[in-house]
Amino acid sequence: MFKRIFIALNIFALVTVHGMSQKQGMIDWTKALITASGTDRISLNDEGQPVDPDSGKIISISEARNISYSRAKEKALNEAALLISEIPVDYESTILQIIERDPVARARMTRVMHEHSRFRDRSSGYLENSCEIQIKTGYLLTALNYEFPMEDFPLSEIKASPTLYTSIIVDTRGLDIRPMLLPSIYNENGLEIFGKNFISGDDAVKYMPVSYAYSEREAMKHKKAGQHPFFCAALKNLNGSPVLSDDDIRRIFSHKKNSSYIQKCRVIFIIDR
Repeated sequence: MFKRIFIALNIFALVTVHGMSQKQGMIDWTKALITASGTDRISLNDEGQPVDPDSGKIISISEARNISYSRAKEKALNEAALLISEIPVDYESTILQIIERDPVARARMTRVMHEHSRFRDRSSGYLENSCEIQIKTGYLLTALNYEFPMEDFPLSEIKASPTLYTSIIVDTRGLDIRPMLLPSIYNENGLEIFGKNFISGDDAVKYMPVSYAYSEREAMKHKKAGQHPFFCAALKNLNGSPVLSDDDIRRIFSHKKNSSYIQKCRVIFIIDR
């Protein structure tokens, strides 16, 4: 058993973990959803009467159930905090690293957990109570002390034939591209042509800067894809994000409307399972 301080989440700042290898939760990047759960058992004395776990005082069954559910809820929050702490924001930092050094992000993360967590009571029987928590990953972006300046995309002087695309689908399989909150796309010279500086912050929170899929079929059916997505394969991995060929990038930005679609985060990465 060991203790770990997760300083951003003051609502449960001290996290005690038994066996870190088996967390009671998961991050589903294809659904942009964090799910965690906690379970607590009602304490009984030798006579089978429910007791307060802190004072040992005999209490009613209804009071015991309320206490047990509150403890299950706290455990679910602890598990969610552990998952959130390890999420990569970009190639340089995890959420935990950011909130350790940024008091603004630390305070905002507490607010996010209070305002955007959704709880579900999952009764496990007479003596046990379970609680499940769900948080959309996009809300985590509101905690980061980042600006979204919506700069103009860097465009090549060499133009391609104008073609309207409703989204970008990038096949990154085999390149060890891992999900992160704020990924980028680079050209062959390492120039960032997509990232937090070019996108709408509101759309990033609502839809995520990049959505993830495990197959072409999933990507094409994604609500971001639209009627005419541009499909391409990444050349390599740079800083944990894909590099596209200059020819593909020219085609992506060949039509004026394409930039507005990309600005609204209509980007999908196909990744390895």
